[in-house]
Amino acid sequence: MSYYFEISGETVWDPALRIAKWYLALAESTAELMQVPTGLTPSEQDTCEIDPRAFQGFVEGLHEVYFSTRHPVQHGLIKGLLLASLVVLERTGTVIRPKTEAEKPLWEEKQALARSM
Repeated sequence: MSYYFEISGETVWDPALRIAKWYLALAESTAELMQVPTGLTPSEQDTCEIDPRAFQGFVEGLHEVYFSTRHPVQHGLIKGLLLASLVVLERTGTVIRPKTEAEKPLWEEKQALARSM
């Protein structure tokens, strides 16, 4: 069973239901810690509407939190959510590009993950 993440009625990601629930739970709890909205509005019909502007703010904030520290545990906790969010954001038509050489390996991982999403 799939779960559909949509923007203006267009599906940008359709993971399995369990993956979608994991993603939404991680995104909501992380957004709460960062004190920003996710831009994700789940419905009872196994869909989630994405507000592109708010979601971009969430992903940019997540990116900033990730790259603002070298703490290995923080990186480990945030990395999966950030990678999936970067892929979904790109599918909404907004691309965040690496700003430094140190960020480039994460973008390579994002490209690999995108092929399985």
